[in-house]
Amino acid sequence: MGKSCLLIALMLAVIVTGQSPDISNLDLTEKITPLGIAPSPQDGYGSGPNQLAQPDDVEFLADGSLLVSDVNNDRIQLFSPSGKFVSSITADDLGLSGEIAPTGIAKDGGGYIYVTLEEKGTIVRLNPDLTVDQFIGKPCDISEEDYYRSEYEDCLLKPQGLIVSPAGDVFVVDMAKKIFRKGKVYNFGFRKFRREGSSFRYDTEFAASQEVTQVMRKSEGMFIDDARRWLFIAEEKPLKNQFGNSAKYRYVALFDLDTGKFLERLLGVTMQNGSIVSGLIDDSVEGVRLFGNYLFAVDEKGGRVYVVQIQTGKLAGFFGKNAFYYCDDHSDCVIDGINYNEQNIIVGGAFPHLKNSWRKNELASPDGVAAVQLEDGSRRLAVVDQWNSRIVIYDLDQILALLTD
Repeated sequence: MGKSCLLIALMLAVIVTGQSPDISNLDLTEKITPLGIAPSPQDGYGSGPNQLAQPDDVEFLADGSLLVSDVNNDRIQLFSPSGKFVSSITADDLGLSGEIAPTGIAKDGGGYIYVTLEEKGTIVRLNPDLTVDQFIGKPCDISEEDYYRSEYEDCLLKPQGLIVSPAGDVFVVDMAKKIFRKGKVYNFGFRKFRREGSSFRYDTEFAASQEVTQVMRKSEGMFIDDARRWLFIAEEKPLKNQFGNSAKYRYVALFDLDTGKFLERLLGVTMQNGSIVSGLIDDSVEGVRLFGNYLFAVDEKGGRVYVVQIQTGKLAGFFGKNAFYYCDDHSDCVIDGINYNEQNIIVGGAFPHLKNSWRKNELASPDGVAAVQLEDGSRRLAVVDQWNSRIVIYDLDQILALLTD
């Protein structure tokens, strides 16, 4: 099983080296003890109340409860702050039927929750009490050529990545691979819905000026710096011809939050004469979350969470390690007679959660991440430990105290 090592050093100035320095002194893995997991108790991959099936994203409620998009179970799971199962939100609860595939989760400043429903081509907005408020965007069967025509401006195909501003403006990645494809290259649509009172309007001005899809190829992870009016989007799988990126280094691109214009800044790579010549991002960046002056970035392939001081761009610390009892869908890793690939996990032939210790921060394809300051002033961080079928909950105050500026 490959053990990739991702160093994401977001530089607000020019990065001067593409060589990975010795960062072992910033490894907090053995110093950080998780508070617990959700579900707690856990019963691994499956459809039971104490099970998850390929969780994708997580969001905190104000009291520290967690909402999780349980993709393969077509439900949204609510857990208490200590990880106890509370309730499920299913298609029936949303007034829908069939598969919904909830993926991205985000919230606004008023406590409303937004969830992309990939299989329904829409976003559901939930009230703070988790009842349905309204749907944003509608499913359509259209071509890539029709996607940005005015008569189809409310259409969504396969919405996944999602971020919402404090004011309630919605930014969504539409990852319909069979539609947004040129030759063998996949791409995506990108929509912004502006909140106007109690309703939402497709932002035609943003659509006319945004340059997101001219820069990015495959993205889910996003975050907003509302004070600076910046939108950060992680490039998960770049092409060689993007900025002369022959080695396909990963990066985070910076956009203007109001116009969607590319701000000519790629973070995590070294540029010479307009081309990427080296980089620090090894493989796949998934969830990203800004908390105070720190960016938390999840390295899916490396099983790590990197923390970057956003003002200086310096790596402040990292934690997590690749779960030994896990390999991806395209690999085989037989250990003691059991194949710990994703297909065998799905059919119940492997139980990695019993072998991989969350107490030791052993992560299997980590994905989404969330952070919150609770009503009592304490702070929490949650990381989706996808193929261990759980969410790992951390004391964010403990992590922040260990970081090196």
